[in-house]
Amino acid sequence: WVHDYHLSLLPRMMSEEEAKIGSRLTKKIFYLHIPFPVSMIFKEIEFGATVLEGILHADIVGFHGFTDARHFLSSAKRILGLSHDSLEGGLLGVKYKGRTVVVTMSSVSVEPEMVDAVMDFPTTISGAEELKSKHSGRAIIAGVDVAQYLSGVSLKLATYGRLLQDSPSWRDKLVLVQRCLIPGARRLDEARTIREIRGIVSQIKSKYGDGVIDYEEVYGSSMPIDQRVALWRAADCLFSADVRGGLNMMPLEFVFAQKGKDSPGIVIASEFSGVFSILNGALRISPYDMKLTLATVDRALTMSKQEREGRHLRDIDFVSSSGSDKWIQGVLRDLFDQTESLDDGEIDSEENRSSEGKSVGAFLATAQEEQFTRLRSKSVISAYKSTSKRVIVLDFNGTIVLKQAVDSYLKRDSAGSTMDAPPTDVINSLRVLCADPKNTVFVVSGDNKENVEQAIGHIPGLGLAASNGSCFSPPLREGSSYRTWLALDLGVDWASVEGVALKIMAKFTARTNGSFIKRAHSSIGWSYYSCDPEFGSLQAKYLVIELERELAAFDVRFVNLKGIVEVIPRKLNKGIIVKKILRDVAARNNNAGVDFVLCMGDDISDEKMFTSVFSFVSEMNEDYSNVVPSPPVIQLSQGTLLASQPFLLEKPVLRCNNQNEQIYAFTVSVGKKESHASQYVDDARDVADLLVKLSSGKRASFRRGTEDEMHLMQFS
Repeated sequence: WVHDYHLSLLPRMMSEEEAKIGSRLTKKIFYLHIPFPVSMIFKEIEFGATVLEGILHADIVGFHGFTDARHFLSSAKRILGLSHDSLEGGLLGVKYKGRTVVVTMSSVSVEPEMVDAVMDFPTTISGAEELKSKHSGRAIIAGVDVAQYLSGVSLKLATYGRLLQDSPSWRDKLVLVQRCLIPGARRLDEARTIREIRGIVSQIKSKYGDGVIDYEEVYGSSMPIDQRVALWRAADCLFSADVRGGLNMMPLEFVFAQKGKDSPGIVIASEFSGVFSILNGALRISPYDMKLTLATVDRALTMSKQEREGRHLRDIDFVSSSGSDKWIQGVLRDLFDQTESLDDGEIDSEENRSSEGKSVGAFLATAQEEQFTRLRSKSVISAYKSTSKRVIVLDFNGTIVLKQAVDSYLKRDSAGSTMDAPPTDVINSLRVLCADPKNTVFVVSGDNKENVEQAIGHIPGLGLAASNGSCFSPPLREGSSYRTWLALDLGVDWASVEGVALKIMAKFTARTNGSFIKRAHSSIGWSYYSCDPEFGSLQAKYLVIELERELAAFDVRFVNLKGIVEVIPRKLNKGIIVKKILRDVAARNNNAGVDFVLCMGDDISDEKMFTSVFSFVSEMNEDYSNVVPSPPVIQLSQGTLLASQPFLLEKPVLRCNNQNEQIYAFTVSVGKKESHASQYVDDARDVADLLVKLSSGKRASFRRGTEDEMHLMQFS
């Protein structure tokens, strides 16, 4: 096992010695603990290709994060012309001289038993109390960094000085406890950096007093662990501003040391540090973006206790259970598993892998749809007022809740809570609409029923459908606080499906930092929303391939949306529950029918809702034997249903008494894109605006389309 860049040539040297005796005696691991440079660096140095070839003589090449692995793979491609492929179980492989060199990413944490013991040292306890007493009445920002340029200490101090300048209220409430390590390894860099740091510290103290900063220099490569842990226990947040950093254990140690605190501390980590890809609860900064960093520091200091606890919980399991022993076992397992599979010839050929990949694209593709027009709220309101048997079906995330943008920093804003609630005006509008006996209002979500009920389940008269419609709760009666939940029987042995899928997903979860398994009724998902976006997408692609192979005997399908791969029954989609709702409402009051439908959604999973509306309209007054009935309904929870809501048994009657009435059907996509919907609005704000106007009757301003009249579908 070869560690770090100093010994990059050693794997090749060992292979050359083995070649002399004609026998391969060892399996070799090369692990890099610092950031791997971009390919341009290897082009600029004389022996760049030699260094890469030295590393590639190992059987396993390991990194702590996908960014470093990506730079390595890119360098191998650009310098040596080597391509890479994904292997079973979430590993990557590079073909080199007839061998497959496995590239793996795994992270190591602190030694939990050792830090636990140190937390109980008398010197640790007294040290923490002394710091709190010394800086009584002030929030403590902690920082322990090597006094070198790449640590970004000067940028951190400059940002702190600007915070005190721009926010005078913090001057008496805040202190930065900064410790700078001087190891003596890079004397010129350290001397220059220390001189700059001392100058900034002096300026801050002269302007705002000695109380705002507690600065000390420590000679050596580390600070005594009891002093470090004492600082972590006393601090409210840890501030790291690395310009470029590898694995730094101090933020992990800080997270562990927050155990048992009433309000856990927050880690502020540079996006250029290795630890940022490990800690999902950390706040991200760029040390070069002072404005963003100032806002992030202020957010950390004013963060609620609930959010602090949520962010701490996202990291403490990994930090507490990923010591060096587990890390070593994981790397060795990857080595032996992969070399055995290579010896047995179990790696798929590139041609087979390519053909398997075609099935992945099939479920991501959407059909070509005709262009559609912007929704005119004026026409919707007019149709709403002229009808009396109305059904309103709304998606949740992205429709009545504004969806967060998915970008290259996907993980930075992943919510600590389970589910966001709609804005107050949407909640109030839904209350009014649900109170109208002429309306049946349902919200259909892909999330589990517990989260949906927590977010909007308190609204009287509102029906809920969760897990993409596999389970649903009829409208809540006024004055009732207990919901009855029903489910659609889709004919799948779900316990057996979960048993197979969980084993595969657990394997990918162990090898993909930030991923987790999400279970719901008739759905099991692998979430990579908080992973490195590029690596998460890559892992998701090959997870689907493995799931397709192992679950071929079951009537299930795979959906890859919004950073999650889901396994669901093949028959399940949101359209089934929407058609069920429409049929049941139409059967009320002696088959009075439906004369107004408003269906709104924002992504591909909502397309089936739109087509089910058209299907329902086309089957009106059709003989029941000519249509596919809705799946049987089973009751999940205790409770009673209103007599006017016969959801437990679908009536075999489709002929309605309003045959000569018009039916107004509005299918609306949130966001202009290819869709089966007839109209679109720009985002969830337009949805909120429409709901407010429907509930109030007011004709407030709404963005107009290019046409004077909305494309309104009328069916006779």
